[in-house]
Amino acid sequence: MKEKGILNRWKSERGFGFIKSDSIESDIFIHISKLKHMSRKPIVGDVIYFDLQTDKAGKLSADNASIEGVSVKKITKTSNRKPKNRNSISNIIFWVLVLMSAFYLYQTFSPKPDDWNELFKKEDFSMFSCQGKQHCSQMISCKEARFYLKSCPNVKIDGDGDGVPCEKQWCR
Repeated sequence: MKEKGILNRWKSERGFGFIKSDSIESDIFIHISKLKHMSRKPIVGDVIYFDLQTDKAGKLSADNASIEGVSVKKITKTSNRKPKNRNSISNIIFWVLVLMSAFYLYQTFSPKPDDWNELFKKEDFSMFSCQGKQHCSQMISCKEARFYLKSCPNVKIDGDGDGVPCEKQWCR
């Protein structure tokens, strides 16, 4: 059975007050959170119904309280409200997809290592000349192999036709 008392002190800026009950000798502490379902805030003089509880220090406080004659707020579910967990997972999935897309675009459209030389500087091949070399085993460096592929006829140093010569020996 619920206890009954009158709210004799209320500090609205701090959200708590005290109830005086005829059946209990001392004042009973009440916090606004115990009245959160009420349609208005309490006022000194309100009749309060409550369950009595004792904290670890032995102090009395009100729990499951209501104000006499004041309606209870309707609790409605908001359909547009999502649980935090689901929102977090959606954000993670979104950012993973963005990063994967960025990586794909970078891999697809960024210059390949051999294209960098063409984009930013012309290689100096002045130390090389066509001397009849045709195979990778006859080259002494990747730079020489690139020179032969670009400048000399009848070379057999780009087996897969991707424009990178001697991939297995020099230009890895």
